[in-house]
Amino acid sequence: MEHEERYYLLMMDALDNELPDAERDELTAHLDACADCRREWRALLAIDVLFRQTPLLLPAVNFAERTLARLPSSRLRVRALSAVYLLLLASGVVPLLLGLFLFGRYAPILQQPALVERVVTSLTDVGRVAATVVGALLAGAGRFVVEQPAVIGLMIILVGFVLLWGGVLQRLLCQPAAVGVRNRG
Repeated sequence: MEHEERYYLLMMDALDNELPDAERDELTAHLDACADCRREWRALLAIDVLFRQTPLLLPAVNFAERTLARLPSSRLRVRALSAVYLLLLASGVVPLLLGLFLFGRYAPILQQPALVERVVTSLTDVGRVAATVVGALLAGAGRFVVEQPAVIGLMIILVGFVLLWGGVLQRLLCQPAAVGVRNRG
């Protein structure tokens, strides 16, 4: 590891033309002997050539001034955030205040025993209707299963196919792709 790091640092200095002659000779001798470092040096040289040949792009005239002029001012941003926070506060406070107002206004009516008794009776009736509907649905489903076993079998087969192909798809998607690497000397 120290071998690679030392010669990598020497390569960086050589690219920057900051390598003393003695270390340059050492690097050259090492590159002649080590194929891995020689490949690394060739790649670094190719990248360095690409960087040096690429023309320098300059921004348009007054780019910074125009960009800064387009940015929203900090006052506007603070006002917008304040409006959002006030809206969020109002959306929580207004319903709470409305609920307290309605409770205070209608509390005497809600405390009458006849009203409470009627509400409980209504809730009981709704519960009975719901139980009747659920019971009828379950009875119909039971009768359907008894009368049409082939349909149930087909549904079970379809569920099996979905689960099978879902598992196959999951394995295919989670499988890492094989990457081929060519070594050139």
